[in-house]
Amino acid sequence: MSVLYLMRHGQASFGQDNYDRLSELGRRQASLTGEHLAALGLSFDAAYCGTMSRQQDTAQAALAALPDPPPLTELPGLNEYQSEPIIQALLPAMRAEDPAVAQALPRMYEDRKAFQVVYERAMRLWISGRYQLDQGEPWPEFLARSRAALERVRADNGRGKTVLAFTSGGPISAAVRLALGLGDESALRLTWVIKNASLSSFFYNDRDFSLSLFNSTAHLELRREPGLITYR
Repeated sequence: MSVLYLMRHGQASFGQDNYDRLSELGRRQASLTGEHLAALGLSFDAAYCGTMSRQQDTAQAALAALPDPPPLTELPGLNEYQSEPIIQALLPAMRAEDPAVAQALPRMYEDRKAFQVVYERAMRLWISGRYQLDQGEPWPEFLARSRAALERVRADNGRGKTVLAFTSGGPISAAVRLALGLGDESALRLTWVIKNASLSSFFYNDRDFSLSLFNSTAHLELRREPGLITYR
């Protein structure tokens, strides 16, 4: 069997003009996770990351802590879905179906609770497929590209390999969905609890893809520092 570790990026810049960059805390989370992997004595045969800045910066910070890091390969299939165009496409339907969305909209990029109201409603409509999007990536296409990325990693790294990939909550939940045979709603809800700089791992071979570890931040929790565990 081989092992694939999926690491979510460190904290990004919520509420800033450019969300797709790590905060200072996010960089520290990434470095600490790399130190943890090094302390475990893990040796990686390959490393992958998406093309998003927050994923690549996480990869660079974490790999810098390893004594013998492998080359980093870009794999766009590990990118997160772009929620903003999906939300924009579904705004008319959300306003019509849920008055709470209209109240939260003006504050969604300033207030985390307001953002969550709009985001959760949009994502549930997104996976339902009830509305055709005029922009953004349909849920089935997102699942297909996430699965294709996993298949690429598995095909490139056969028996006995240990692989590390830097990605986001959406692709991690898609991987868990595949491993456990989850439904769409259950998979979507996982994305809301996946912590920054968390580790999930999977055993795989030519036939099987099995979940071994999910959303672990024990390496950060052991430091007992308030604020080190984040979700967004």
